[in-house]
Amino acid sequence: MSFLKKISFIALLLFISTSATAQQNKIELKGVLVDKTQTPVPYVSVHIPAKQIGTTSTEEGKFYLAIKQSHLQDTLVVTVMGYKTYTIKIADYIQQKMNTIVLEEDVFELETIDLKNAKDYVFEALKQRKKTFVSSRHQLNLVYRRTDVEQNVSKFFVEHYMSMVYKGPKSSVSRMNVNESRKSADYRILKRKQWNHAAVYMITLNPLNDFYTPLKKMDWKKIGDTTYDGEDVLILEGKRENVDKVGKLMTTVLYIGLDTNNIYKVESSVGRCVYQYVKNSEGKLFLSYHKREYGGQDKISKLHQKALGLKTPHISTAYRHEAFVLGIITDKKKFTAQGYDEHDKEMGQIKLPYHPVFWANLSLPPDTAFYIKIKAELESNFGVPLETQFKLVN
Repeated sequence: MSFLKKISFIALLLFISTSATAQQNKIELKGVLVDKTQTPVPYVSVHIPAKQIGTTSTEEGKFYLAIKQSHLQDTLVVTVMGYKTYTIKIADYIQQKMNTIVLEEDVFELETIDLKNAKDYVFEALKQRKKTFVSSRHQLNLVYRRTDVEQNVSKFFVEHYMSMVYKGPKSSVSRMNVNESRKSADYRILKRKQWNHAAVYMITLNPLNDFYTPLKKMDWKKIGDTTYDGEDVLILEGKRENVDKVGKLMTTVLYIGLDTNNIYKVESSVGRCVYQYVKNSEGKLFLSYHKREYGGQDKISKLHQKALGLKTPHISTAYRHEAFVLGIITDKKKFTAQGYDEHDKEMGQIKLPYHPVFWANLSLPPDTAFYIKIKAELESNFGVPLETQFKLVN
């Protein structure tokens, strides 16, 4: 056996050994979040603030976290709009052997108080961004998913476990590393490419970044109210027409805490974006969940038009995205993202080996409706299981 082969063999053994040890030490924390009528509560932040790790529940209210023995004495914190914050010591949650958490609805209590102009709340919240968000350099460890859709069917799927460093809203990504990757077979007619890694667009398209969305130039009004973590929250909608960069009409919805000026959630008509934030142990906000979708029409060849039986040489196309932040690191000495080479690479062109053991041990959320739909559509193309595609393609 050559020297290089020996080194590769030893590295493989170490990876398997480390993964097996991690699996043995892993404690699975899972459950479902419901209201008093047993209706699942979606997109709930489930975090361990002391360890700066967490996840977001699926559309069915399900969550999953792989934790260590050392986490058992920490507190699990569950927060979502419209419900009271739920806290429990992790050891107690495991001991009670109940996978269902019933969340108690919270009531907005300021109906009789005169509120300021909606725009004043927006301006003040934007002014306070540096204080309300984690604004020093920090690293987000996240799972980023993108599927390429043609004629409303997924044709290519890429998923990255990655690390990125930035300073929160009003900043750009300074470091980025794709640590693990897996992708499906490529069934696309059009091999479209994005100029940058899709996670870069996640940051630049955020309305709080002031790049695409002129929040201060919008017409704002109050469209609702709710609560978050014991605080009354205003739901404010802003609109502006004739915006050259993104079309004729742009709509943004901000969920702003009345007492703290915290912006807990952002929704935008640009790409149908959603950005959801959660508090760290110091009460500062950081990104916890994101999704968006961009669609349009693209031209195809006459040969493809004939094969598909279409009247015109165009097909509908879209990129659908979903990201779950699994942890945040604020200690710069512990940052693992070192470079920036992958920020300008198309997700599908980043080549890394597929490690099934790694993905099996990662704190992935239970399969979301987003993922289940993609999986079914990709497997419907030629009947090849998605896991088989991962193994053959990567």
